[in-house]
Amino acid sequence: MKLPRAKPKIMGVPVSIDTVKGLTKASRDIFFRRFVPTDVKQIRMDICMVCPSWEHTSNRCTECGCQMRVKVALKSSQCPLKKWGIHLDGRDAGIDTTEHKESAEESGN
Repeated sequence: MKLPRAKPKIMGVPVSIDTVKGLTKASRDIFFRRFVPTDVKQIRMDICMVCPSWEHTSNRCTECGCQMRVKVALKSSQCPLKKWGIHLDGRDAGIDTTEHKESAEESGN
């Protein structure tokens, strides 16, 4: 029977391809100033602070190693435990409304 392999970490941050992808998205959010509204940030932080993976002394998540006071403010960030996800709003939701507009015009609305 094989034991599960421990994930390598550097300064408490897991080292994986997902880490690199997450840091890339976070960098883009910071560069383009894509932040969530204050109420969303507070809800995310409240969820994190009661999670067993929250490390109170460093304000880090032990699952992803992120500084949560920064991570909860970024639109493309998401919880590695799926407790909260990417924030979408009307401008960047990635929803194609063309079909909806065409059907509304056909029905006379």
